[in-house]
Amino acid sequence: MTPDTTANPPEVALHPTGRDVESAVERVELLEAQVQALGQAIRALIQGLEEIPNQEPDPERPTRAARLAHELLLSQGL
Repeated sequence: MTPDTTANPPEVALHPTGRDVESAVERVELLEAQVQALGQAIRALIQGLEEIPNQEPDPERPTRAARLAHELLLSQGL
């Protein structure tokens, strides 16, 4: 059996309209907030791991940084 080439292809919306646009905007906003939270968590980890030359090493600093990073991620549901 050969495929029917005379049939019209299904219509595909190239640009979403109405609720689809609102949904896409909401998803992008959520992704932006999540990426921002990830950036803040990474920054907290980096600051917790870096050593400051003129200060005594603080063995608790990485632990506090990891806890802060974890709390930042949890605040965004990550």
